[in-house]
Amino acid sequence: MFKMHFIVIFLLLSISSCGDDTETIKFDTHIRNHKFYPDIIKLKEKQVLRLSVYNDDPTVEEFESFDLKREKIVPGNKKIVVTMGPLKKGVYEFFGEFNMDTAKGKIIVE
Repeated sequence: MFKMHFIVIFLLLSISSCGDDTETIKFDTHIRNHKFYPDIIKLKEKQVLRLSVYNDDPTVEEFESFDLKREKIVPGNKKIVVTMGPLKKGVYEFFGEFNMDTAKGKIIVE
C-alpha cells in the first residue's frame, strides 16, 4: 500500500512540473550617488527575476515598489537580493525611499 501511495505522489509531482516553463533571470543593479544603475530592467512574461541590488553608497537606502509589493533595506556598501515573479506584461516602478527624487527605476515585462 505504501509503495502505491509513493508512486501516485511521484506521478502527480512529475505531471505538475511538466507544464512549468518559467525561467529565472539574474540581474544586478547598483545604487550609486542615490540613483539606480541601470534603472530599467526588461523581462519577458513567465520569467522570475532574481534581482541583486548593490548599494555602492555609504548611506542606507531602501528598495521599494508599490507595484511589486516589495520593501527592503539596503545598508551602505552592502547587497540584497529580491526575487519576484513570474510577472505579467506591464511596467513595474521601484524607488529608493530615502532618495525618492533621484533613486527611481522600472521593470518592463514584454
